[in-house]
Amino acid sequence: MKAAILHEFGPPEVLKYEDVETPKPGRGQVLVKVHATTVNRVLNCGVRAGTQMQRNPILPLILGVDPSGEVVAHGEPVEGVTMPPIGARVSVLSRPGPGERGMLGVNRWGGDAEFVVAHANMCFPIADQLDYHEASVVIRHCPTAFHLMYTMGKVTAGDWVLVMGCSGGLGTIGVQIAKMAGAKVIGAAGSADRAQIGKDLGADYVVNYGEQDLTKEIMEITGGHGVDLVYDNIANPKTFPKALAAMAHDSRLVTAGAHGGPVVPLDCFKLYDSKITIMGSAGSTMENVRQALDAAGKGKIKVNIEKVFPLSQIREAHRLIEAGSVPGKVILDPTLG
Repeated sequence: MKAAILHEFGPPEVLKYEDVETPKPGRGQVLVKVHATTVNRVLNCGVRAGTQMQRNPILPLILGVDPSGEVVAHGEPVEGVTMPPIGARVSVLSRPGPGERGMLGVNRWGGDAEFVVAHANMCFPIADQLDYHEASVVIRHCPTAFHLMYTMGKVTAGDWVLVMGCSGGLGTIGVQIAKMAGAKVIGAAGSADRAQIGKDLGADYVVNYGEQDLTKEIMEITGGHGVDLVYDNIANPKTFPKALAAMAHDSRLVTAGAHGGPVVPLDCFKLYDSKITIMGSAGSTMENVRQALDAAGKGKIKVNIEKVFPLSQIREAHRLIEAGSVPGKVILDPTLG
């Protein structure tokens, strides 16, 4: 099969588009013909560049943490494990299944290839209304978004919710699921066009913090109340304090990202005086995964895809992400060559 192989850490040029042996599924595993993976700033570009060594990536490595595609072969069946049928359309969760170790695309070969081996328990069916490209974005960002917003943030109808980076992968989903909960949503982004993406997805108000004072705008929008929940996955040293200053009493801040930092100033007086709770989590539950795919399959969540590259152009895809000017997701499709 064709695959993008990482033999050494470094710039995009270290990625090699090569022929390798097609893997064979083991006990409880299936072989998936890959139609899509996403390119992410941390789990793809960061791992490739060698800035994510705390994740213990293995070499040689095939990146790709969220493949979606078609089941084409089964490994040996295992009692208690239900194999998706041949031909099933699935999206693969990156966490290890029973008997496996490591994260797909980081500690074991992932989906930036024509085929990938995955544990049957980590394969989730895709609704017919959802294409493969959309499904990979959903399984990458939506379960974490549901976990942050619902499980941890306890969003309820009527809450004022601030979604930072409302044009990004997690941000766009955050806007939509906060609206699903009946919240009043303020989307924030660093430019007018990015803020407009949040508005188009349902945000009641948007703030362009590249030109506007974030704290002042939020307090005016909320009539002095402030926001009850901040959904921040940027950790920008300039915007984090501004968001914190606009938080209401007994409010919550949830986060699962830090590409804009990671170190930020923290006003501890504001923290304790306003009784603010700050929570971080990069995970999600299996129920969150099912919630996400179900909502997307019913058309309740729309994903923002900027560009689709053939797998052979993976270097260009990585360069585009690292340039930092992409408001939507970048997809690799091995079926395009």
